[in-house]
Amino acid sequence: MSDISELESRITAALDRIAWSVENGLDQPANMPTAVPTAAPSGDSDLAEELEIERTTNQKLSAASAENVAQIERLEVRVSRLADKLEQTETENKRLENVIETLSQNNDALREANAAYQGDADSADAGANAQLEHLRALRDADRGELDDIMAELAPIVKEG
Repeated sequence: MSDISELESRITAALDRIAWSVENGLDQPANMPTAVPTAAPSGDSDLAEELEIERTTNQKLSAASAENVAQIERLEVRVSRLADKLEQTETENKRLENVIETLSQNNDALREANAAYQGDADSADAGANAQLEHLRALRDADRGELDDIMAELAPIVKEG
């Protein structure tokens, strides 16, 4: 007779677990209790205390999981913004490289003309000064981009 009672209680517990899964929309997560929380039979305070500890632990795990998901989403947004900035910077750098190449070619032509005494020294100096100013502007733009990236990364490093 006790075998039948034991089987009946096991079947009831299994049905309760299934009902709990259906109500919570879960397929059997790792943190789901093996038995559905029910009121403990009178006189079984140890089991009731263990059940309450498990409930508390599951609540803490669920809260921590939600916090982790939120943090991951924030990090993904930051990474996306940084990737966009990096792409813009690379595009701008390519454009500036083309400009620098053109300036270098112009300066070479001016130097050749100067060497053949077909140009004046002031025009060669003006071209070289223009190229130098452009290089300085490029360096300042790169520094600004690096500062922006570092400002974005600082909170991520602090969180990690």
